[in-house]
Amino acid sequence: MIGNDIVDLHLAERESNIYRKGFLDKLFLSHEKDIIEKAVHPATMLWLLWSCKEAVYKIIHRSTRERKFAPQQFACYLSPYSPATAAGSVIYQQQAYYFQSSRIGSCIHTHAAESPQLLHDSAVFTRYYSHPDYLQHLLPASQVFYKDEYGIPFIHDRYTGKSWPVSVSHHGKYIGVVKMPESHR
Repeated sequence: MIGNDIVDLHLAERESNIYRKGFLDKLFLSHEKDIIEKAVHPATMLWLLWSCKEAVYKIIHRSTRERKFAPQQFACYLSPYSPATAAGSVIYQQQAYYFQSSRIGSCIHTHAAESPQLLHDSAVFTRYYSHPDYLQHLLPASQVFYKDEYGIPFIHDRYTGKSWPVSVSHHGKYIGVVKMPESHR
């Protein structure tokens, strides 16, 4: 399974008071708070870690169909990172999930998967969000984007009748899309 999250850093700065009392304690574990506090840009690191948790949450939601997000149950571990990219794992209920994040313009886009191979093989798109039907413009005419009764997104091929998972995330001016590779469908 796959998941992704995107954060428009300018919008997040306007909408969230990350410095209010208890904010970090509500969302992050002690080792994650240490990473945030030691970062050159603490707010950017906060949103990076948040996007990792959210991307993995979408994998869990896809498999369980339950909407129960408890950020403290998701533990983020970063590999060495740069200002433009990050990678690592998120542990949820003793299961490791893998992620890659990119900073593109004023957004952070994270995609996650159940295995390093699936993470590597997935198709990832990050774009400025200018049109509500943007995703449909990425697809061939034979394919259509839809969500099931749980709000979980898929792509359906009208000719073959096959459907496969896709993860879509948008925030502010940005949209992120991750398509499951054919080899894993």
